[in-house]
Amino acid sequence: MILVRFTDRSRRSVEAAFDEARMLGHDSLGDEDLLLGILSAGDGIAAEALSSMGVTLEGAREESEAMLSEALSSIGISLEEVRREAGDNFDMSIPEYRKIPYSPRAKNALVRARKEMRRLGDNYLGPEHVLLGILGNEDGTAVRMLTDMGVSREILEDRLFELRGWKAG
Repeated sequence: MILVRFTDRSRRSVEAAFDEARMLGHDSLGDEDLLLGILSAGDGIAAEALSSMGVTLEGAREESEAMLSEALSSIGISLEEVRREAGDNFDMSIPEYRKIPYSPRAKNALVRARKEMRRLGDNYLGPEHVLLGILGNEDGTAVRMLTDMGVSREILEDRLFELRGWKAG
């Protein structure tokens, strides 16, 4: 995916998203990884909006792992038991040389980010636009993570607009 009009910050956040996906063993870059990438890059309005709502990188990683554990549990696999049995050999990370594709949700979030950029009249695409793109998918993994962490999608969006000085909506 070509990152046209992306600022250095948004490029860093997408690169960090790939790092997060690799570390967590995700076979594709999801919208949750884009969220983690914004937090990992840690600068700009998007990271500030998340931080002001109490969302931290470590907390989001824990929530991502909890969702994985819950999904595995639903098919009878205990992540904790697998970890315990594997011991020091347990490593879910993906090697650097392996290419990780964008998931459909991540692609949609980035397409939405471009739409938000145009709608708001900006000529650049920053992490704040990516966050708006992520928030645009109410059924996305990232939005579920935020909800589970007690963060309302609507209130986060309002906070983002407030920090940026945009008019809401």
